[in-house]
Amino acid sequence: MVLSSCAGTAQKDNWSERLSSPVYLKASDYLDKARQAEGNAKLLWQLQAGRAYAQSNDWARVDDVLKALGGRLTLPEAQAALRLLSAESAMAREDYDLAARQLENPLPRDFEPQRLRLSSRLAELSGDVEAQLQALAGLAQASDDQVLKLRVVDRIWSLLPQADADKLDTSWAPWLTLKELTREKRGQALKEAIASWQQTYAGSLPARYLPQPVEQLTQITDYQPTKVALLLPLTGNFAAQGKAVRDGVVAAWLDSGQQAQLIILDSANDALAAWQAAKAQGADMLVGPLLRPQIEALQQSSAVDVPWLALNRVFRPGFADNFYFALAPEDEAAQAAEEAVQRNARHPLLIGLDGSTNARQAQAFIERWRQYGHSEPVDMRLFANRQQLEAGIRDVLKIEDSKARIRQVQDILGRRLEAEARSRRDVDFLYLLGESEEVGLMKAFIDVTISPFAEPIAAYTSSRGHPDLENPAGLRDFNGLSFSEMPYFVSQQGPALAMRQLLTKQRPQWPSALERLFAMGYDAARLLPRMAALRVEGAEPVQGISGSIGVDSNGVIYRRTNWVTIKKGNTEVHDHAIPSLPEPDSQGAAF
Repeated sequence: MVLSSCAGTAQKDNWSERLSSPVYLKASDYLDKARQAEGNAKLLWQLQAGRAYAQSNDWARVDDVLKALGGRLTLPEAQAALRLLSAESAMAREDYDLAARQLENPLPRDFEPQRLRLSSRLAELSGDVEAQLQALAGLAQASDDQVLKLRVVDRIWSLLPQADADKLDTSWAPWLTLKELTREKRGQALKEAIASWQQTYAGSLPARYLPQPVEQLTQITDYQPTKVALLLPLTGNFAAQGKAVRDGVVAAWLDSGQQAQLIILDSANDALAAWQAAKAQGADMLVGPLLRPQIEALQQSSAVDVPWLALNRVFRPGFADNFYFALAPEDEAAQAAEEAVQRNARHPLLIGLDGSTNARQAQAFIERWRQYGHSEPVDMRLFANRQQLEAGIRDVLKIEDSKARIRQVQDILGRRLEAEARSRRDVDFLYLLGESEEVGLMKAFIDVTISPFAEPIAAYTSSRGHPDLENPAGLRDFNGLSFSEMPYFVSQQGPALAMRQLLTKQRPQWPSALERLFAMGYDAARLLPRMAALRVEGAEPVQGISGSIGVDSNGVIYRRTNWVTIKKGNTEVHDHAIPSLPEPDSQGAAF
């Protein structure tokens, strides 16, 4: 009778709504309510305190609440909330199997959206794009929140290119058909095709809530130039670099069957004069120049009034038809931050020598890291010289603190201990900044510093820092290191492999720096028709030989490259997945 009465009281207090809504008080406030309550209500307020602890990421106290309440809750709604809390705790501890068991079965209607949110997040952490899509589709169906439905549709659209279509069932036909339409059409033609598609798939989620990027593509027309001016330094100090880019552009022109005429002009002495000459020949699109001062001179002259792809990152706001392409090391650092998020890292550590490129990469990592909701400072250590590097690594990994503790215990006991200094355990992601020789030095210091009894720390670097891939003996010194690298150098299929084989025959003496510029020129030419469409947020990136390429709202072109992991003298290549940015629904809950 007592339990029945308490359950009835809890139902009158609308505990279902309370337990399925975000918590707004501190855990201590809910515990105060629990102390003043009796019976089932006391347990429910304790459950609310546990949910508040989860909101503040205090997982140790969450686990205390879970242990205290296990098997004691009688309301189905309370049991559902406890399962969700248990799943969140398991995900925080990276116990994904337990989380999956807690989220496997449907919950009462009010709790189902949160189960599907967590299922989506779990699938993302596990790298299962198809399961993430299924959870998001279920979330849109389970929720009455119209704003949430719109955001989920856009999230699904952004994830769809990463999915294996063969693993999706027939319910995804509307999505896949729409994706093909956006690849083939733009503007009015796309608008008319969508109208027909909506009739065919009337009632489907994307037909009722058209993804925002698709709506924007109906208002865009691809560039269709007739004469494209390519301005590069073909003489002088930067002739080798200019010719490498030129060869890449020409190779792409031939591969793609471009109908536009390509006008190639030397900009070594005067980029403005070269552009005026191209304009006199009827050029209606500009690619180049390569050098920053020449781009700035053209910007200041306001002489360029056609779509323009500058081959360096000299951004200026307010020009919708201006784009900026560079092989920026900052992009690789931002990609490393995304990888840290994907690995569910909490305490990344950035190490390198103090220099302008390393500093820019570190700043790019930190900025991208913060976009994923990490407000705490990132531990960044840039040392003045190599002499300070080893001592700095020992200090930053707290090996000296461990040695000091051992000495203190030895002094107290009056005898020598057979103990080994241990490295700090909170660092869970290392990003090594520098060239190959510097990264090799840091990797060696780290390997001898970290205790063999500790879990290895994930170590990453950029394409600047990896060893010669043709030297197996050298690879062994970098064992366990992962680095970002463009497909041109590591892909074993498609255009990237074909272009690498071509250059190996035709330019066998080229250093890798010129090969990179060739790849940049190749991708620049392939981007030209699609630049406007790529500027749409959520647009599907272009798969180039220098990386997976997108364009931000300012026209700045960014790349995401492959990851290569060195294991016992061999390399393993895998794609990079950009984790979704956390986005709250109308109630403030992220999905």
